[in-house]
Amino acid sequence: MNRLFRFFLAVLAVLAPAGYAGAHSSTPVLIQVTRNTVGEIEAPKIRSQQGSSIVFVSDGDVLGPGTAPGHREVYMYSAESGAITRITNTVAGESYEASRETDDVNSGRDVLVAFVSTGDFDPSVGNADHNPEIFLWFEQDGSFLQVTDTVAPVVNGEVYASESGKCLTFRSNADLDDNDGSDVGNPGRGFGNADGSDEVFNLSFGDNDLDRNFWVTTQVSNGPAGTASSHPVVGGYWFTRQCRSNAYQSDHDQLGNGSSGSHIYNYTKNTGVIEQLSKPGAGINRNPAMSSASNFARGPFVVYETDTDPIGNGSSSYELFRFRLFKNELWQYTFATEDSARPAISDGGGRMTFESKADLFRPNRPLRTGDIPPFNSDANPEIFLTKGKHQITQVTETVGCENNFPTLRDTGDAVAFRSTCDLVGLNPGGVPQVFHYVLVDRDDPLATTAGCQTADGCCNEANGCFYLLFGAKQSPPREGIHPDY
Repeated sequence: MNRLFRFFLAVLAVLAPAGYAGAHSSTPVLIQVTRNTVGEIEAPKIRSQQGSSIVFVSDGDVLGPGTAPGHREVYMYSAESGAITRITNTVAGESYEASRETDDVNSGRDVLVAFVSTGDFDPSVGNADHNPEIFLWFEQDGSFLQVTDTVAPVVNGEVYASESGKCLTFRSNADLDDNDGSDVGNPGRGFGNADGSDEVFNLSFGDNDLDRNFWVTTQVSNGPAGTASSHPVVGGYWFTRQCRSNAYQSDHDQLGNGSSGSHIYNYTKNTGVIEQLSKPGAGINRNPAMSSASNFARGPFVVYETDTDPIGNGSSSYELFRFRLFKNELWQYTFATEDSARPAISDGGGRMTFESKADLFRPNRPLRTGDIPPFNSDANPEIFLTKGKHQITQVTETVGCENNFPTLRDTGDAVAFRSTCDLVGLNPGGVPQVFHYVLVDRDDPLATTAGCQTADGCCNEANGCFYLLFGAKQSPPREGIHPDY
């Protein structure tokens, strides 16, 4: 082994995220995280790199019977201990739209959770008028930081934190831009929002998270009154560039090319350039998600759902597509007569999770178990996980209930999702719950009967509570193109 190759391996060892491995674990385990008897669950978010926590919002009795606050609060589940922590205790308001917990690998930042609240958590700023504002919660000391300070009729929402915590992106109808263009690495567009339209903003922190003098807010979308840009995500293919790409959906034609409906756009921080990722024209493109920061310069990838059939496969429903930034490469991942929605994608783009009402296994081709599709002929919303472009797992197989809002760990081997189904035998009332699907090694205690008890909300193949549906994915006639948009 030559010196250069040994050096390369050493660099990979330092840069690779915790838990990264070339071979994925393969034994599936399903865990019911919450035991709510009342209330709702709002989109659970799994931590990206370490994948050791799930942040979610609920107005239910998360901490046991009688603990329902009667309004939305933010909670965090530890996959390591099984404990649930209530992050917010909101007085005269509610807290909601929480982001995933940020990571501390290669960031040097305190771990945080971003969320929206009408509460008053930070006395140094104050929110006595209980306007919807963006807040940060720091896990290290339990402190709160109020990010926005606005008054009605301003509404701030849909906050999304980069993995490193070095920036936030969010939706607001305020006029927040304070980017003077002096930074060549963040020149901005010079947008303003005096008309009060819903726009996407990016807030970059300086070297000190708590020093507002170093914060720069940039308006990355622009449209007239009555239009809305929303559902922002931010990321990059290298840790130092993690805040470089800001994708979002908008019902305003950001480039003036005649597009109508809703389209997916990306704003590049260091150039101020806006590009359209969805095919121009009429149609609905929505729910973008972005892959995590890769040490191996793959991606970043933006996945979204669309009814526009951009590759020309004859698709008649909402299908899922993966766009590779900087390569202009588009791949179609689903091809069915029922809708697929809310995709999330792993580091490097190798795995994707989503919800779908479709039958997605290749027809009449037996699985490894010998079972033959279909497995979702009733068009129930189910959770799926792809492996590469041609293999798929149907995580849930249910009737008359909902499985939705999945998010994915960056290695692609753990999914958090919401479900009203009785997947483990502990939800006969059909109350919305948080579930955690994870692939573990065969010698992991969770892979055994003793280490995974249904009474504790745990299902695996060993205890007979989980049945794996894994096989060949139904593929579109043409899977990928280099679009000339």
